[in-house]
Amino acid sequence: MGKTGKIQAWDEVAISLKEIAEINVRINAAEVSMNNAIAEIKSKYEEKVRPDMERKAELEGEIKEWTSSKKGDFVDKKSKEFTFGKVGFRKSTEIVTRNIRAIIEALKAHNMTDCIIVSERIDKEALGKYDDTALKAVGARRKEGEKYFLEIYEESLK
Repeated sequence: MGKTGKIQAWDEVAISLKEIAEINVRINAAEVSMNNAIAEIKSKYEEKVRPDMERKAELEGEIKEWTSSKKGDFVDKKSKEFTFGKVGFRKSTEIVTRNIRAIIEALKAHNMTDCIIVSERIDKEALGKYDDTALKAVGARRKEGEKYFLEIYEESLK
């Protein structure tokens, strides 16, 4: 086979693999350094805003407690508006489900299948267990080939 690139011998492949391993080590070190710097910045940010976050949560709790104790003031209107915000009560509805399998079976039994989400996907691993004739019958086929791989042993540098 003729020359296809710069590498012309297996020794050169070995040298190139070593260089890739060294590059990977440098990249990994840079990523560790970056993640440490991000963690430090995040820690400083959280430390800086912690008092404000705590005070905000405290104020929100106090407002909620006061507003809840004055629910009678919300008969005509469901909210009270102020210069810097609004408080009130919204009607909310939540569907509570516990035993999902039982509910799905009950939905089917009551012809409420429009409430069931069905997701169809092909399980290629299971499909691969069938022979080529069966695959062809359903419009699939087996494609075999070779895939190139490159595996680096960074630990060999140590």
